[in-house]
Amino acid sequence: MDKTNDKIIIELYDQAKQIHKYELLDIVKYDENEYAVMLPEYSLDGEVEIFKLKHSKDKSATLYKPEPNDYINMQVYEMFKEKMQRYHSDRIKFED
Repeated sequence: MDKTNDKIIIELYDQAKQIHKYELLDIVKYDENEYAVMLPEYSLDGEVEIFKLKHSKDKSATLYKPEPNDYINMQVYEMFKEKMQRYHSDRIKFED
C-alpha cells in the first residue's frame, strides 16, 4: 500500500503474478463484511471494482478478493454512491 498525494494505492497480484494497481476510494460495510471500492489505475471509463476484504487473525494482512456476486456489488456500490454524494455533492456526480 502506498499513500501518494492523499490517494491510497493498493497493489494486487493476479494468479499469473502480474501487479495491478488500484486507488482505494472507500471501505464499505455490508451484511457484516467489509468491501473495498477501488478504481483501477488505468481505468478509461472510471468504472470501480469491488473487493471483499478478509483480515488475517492478527490483522497484519488483508486479502482482497473480487466479489463475484452482482447483487452484493450493486448494494455496495449504491452505499458508496450515497456516501460520496452526501459528503461531496458539490464535486462528484454519478452516472447510472
